Amino acid sequence: MIYIPPLRGFVRTFIFICVAVFVLQQFALHGPFGGTFRYSEFIKFFGLVPEMLFKGMIFQPITWIFLHGSFSHLLFNMLGLWMFGSLLEDVWGTKRFMRFIFLAGALTGILVGCFGLFDPYSYSLPTIGASGVVFAVLVAVSRMFPNQVVLFFFVFPMKMKYFAYLMIALEFYALYTSNEQGISNIAHLSGAAVGYFLSRGGPGNFKIANWWRNLQDRWHQRRMRKKLRIIRVNEKTTYH
Repeated sequence: MIYIPPLRGFVRTFIFICVAVFVLQQFALHGPFGGTFRYSEFIKFFGLVPEMLFKGMIFQPITWIFLHGSFSHLLFNMLGLWMFGSLLEDVWGTKRFMRFIFLAGALTGILVGCFGLFDPYSYSLPTIGASGVVFAVLVAVSRMFPNQVVLFFFVFPMKMKYFAYLMIALEFYALYTSNEQGISNIAHLSGAAVGYFLSRGGPGNFKIANWWRNLQDRWHQRRMRKKLRIIRVNEKTTYH
C-alpha cells in the first residue's frame, strides 16, 4: 500500500508560495505589460546570480528557492517536497522544519554562488528552483528512515537510503557528462551535502548537527551574560 501524506503545515505553505510565484513569473512573461525582458529581469533579481550575490544582493540565497523555470520543474520539486518533507515536519514539528528548509536553501545558495566564482560561464547566470532544498530533505529523510521503502519511478520498490544514493550518483554522472538542458547539478549536489551536514543520527534521534546546536547555545549564553547583575549580600556574591 502506498502512503500518501496529508498536505498540511509548512509543506503546504511552501507549495502555495511556489505556485503563487510561478503565476507571477508567467504574468511577467505573458501579461499585458510583460515580455521576455521583464521576465528575464525578474529572474535575475530574485534568482541566484553569483555576480549579483557577491555585489550585495544577499537576499538571493532565500528567494531563489521559490522560483521555477517550467511547470514540470515546479511539479516534480513540489511532489518531492510533499512526499519527503511531510515526513520530516511530522517528526520535527513545523518550526524546526521551517528552520531546516530556509537554512538548507541559504547554504545551498551560498555554495552555488561560490562555485560560480570558479566557473565564468555560470557566474552571471541565474539559478532558480527548490531542487537543492528537496535534495537536502531527501538526504535527511534517508538518514532518519534508511529502511523506509519508496517506489523508484513509482514502480520499483527500493529502500530510502539506496534511493538517495542512486539519485546522488545520477547527479554526479550528469555533472561529468555533457548537460545542455540547463539543469544545475551543482545545486542538487550542494543541497545533498547540506542535508547531510545538517543531520545526524537515526530514527528517534534525528537532530540538527552539533555545530549548529553549539552555536545556538553559545549565543544564548552570551545574551544571558549581558543580563547578569552582581548583588552583594553579607559579603556574598549572587548572580541573577
